[in-house]
Amino acid sequence: MTASIGSTQVVVSRTDGRMDRRPSPASVYADLRDRLRDGPSDVSITSLPDGSIDVRCRVEFGSGGVVRSRKRFGEAIASGAHKSARLIPTARDSGGQAVNLAIGADALGAEVCLLGHLDADELSSFPFPTYSFGKPATVRLLEFADETVMLAEETPTLRSWGRTDLSAAVEAMDEPLCADVVCWGNWVSVPGTTAMLRHVAERRDSVPGIVLVDPGDLVDSDPDAIRDLFDALSALESVADVVFNANRREIRACTSVLDPPVKPPGDEPRADPESVEISTADDDTRLRSLRAAVGLSGVVMHAADRSAMATADRDAVVSVRNLETTSPIRWTGGGDRFGAGLAVGLGAGWPAETALACGNTAASYYLTHDRTGDAADLANFIEETIDESDRSDSHDDVDRR
Repeated sequence: MTASIGSTQVVVSRTDGRMDRRPSPASVYADLRDRLRDGPSDVSITSLPDGSIDVRCRVEFGSGGVVRSRKRFGEAIASGAHKSARLIPTARDSGGQAVNLAIGADALGAEVCLLGHLDADELSSFPFPTYSFGKPATVRLLEFADETVMLAEETPTLRSWGRTDLSAAVEAMDEPLCADVVCWGNWVSVPGTTAMLRHVAERRDSVPGIVLVDPGDLVDSDPDAIRDLFDALSALESVADVVFNANRREIRACTSVLDPPVKPPGDEPRADPESVEISTADDDTRLRSLRAAVGLSGVVMHAADRSAMATADRDAVVSVRNLETTSPIRWTGGGDRFGAGLAVGLGAGWPAETALACGNTAASYYLTHDRTGDAADLANFIEETIDESDRSDSHDDVDRR
């Protein structure tokens, strides 16, 4: 199939100040539920290039002094009250953005190929084709009651990954870069990513329909490195539809390095950059400005309250609020599941708001169930929550920003 994101018709806000009528969030989720129940989408997805062993840890000071709060942990280390902590492993899982996204897309019925750093027992058995570039990273997840802190120990193969490695994978697999969607993750941990994106742009003979790029936590990265990444994405846009996908903090970090930086009216530092109190107008301004500055087909933001996508279609921003759910029992991994749902939706040619809703639902299901949901799981999850969402959103058929 040929994937395209250029035909989105639902518009939430436009630069000309006009507002277009859109479906209510409840009807968007109902549409998604029906699509999920219709069966697997005919979508091919390749995910690359990282991989990790995730070690969940309980944190203790001394012997048996369990640290339950991230704030307490940080304050104790910063003040010098404790100079050491004990990490007690409680579980080991496969991990990495590419791995998690591949698992999520496979669960939704996509035809998946995983190219990653998979040389470990925990990463040796998947129900889809794989190619390993070498040893994975080790990520220790310090689990607190209110949040999780990730400490990554990267391997030399991740740091040195480049053209030779990618070329070997392309030769060994069945045209992995010709998938409907190529999901490229964790730029922050794989320095060769920028050069490889340029390399794919230069190939021109074997390119994907859509390239979905999630850079990882690039907050406080070298501004020049971020700008180089955007230059590479601009070049790649000449041969494929490029969609940049990041969370709210990361989008803010990206727009701050533009020349000139994007500063919405009234913008000022906030104690919690993820707070839902950040105005929707701020989000939309940043997404629209970043997409236009880099010249991409789309820029996506995922956050606790909603997801949004700036598109080239009339410079629109489409947004979908998250479902109302119970409190999360996991604090990490939601973004990767969001990416999986988004990739499946974009690759299937669904409307932008349906693809965003698929990402929202996949992420929310994982964070509230501690496992990746398949299409039936997500459809039932929507069914369980849609009545309440319908009542809360019945007044919101038209966005009047």
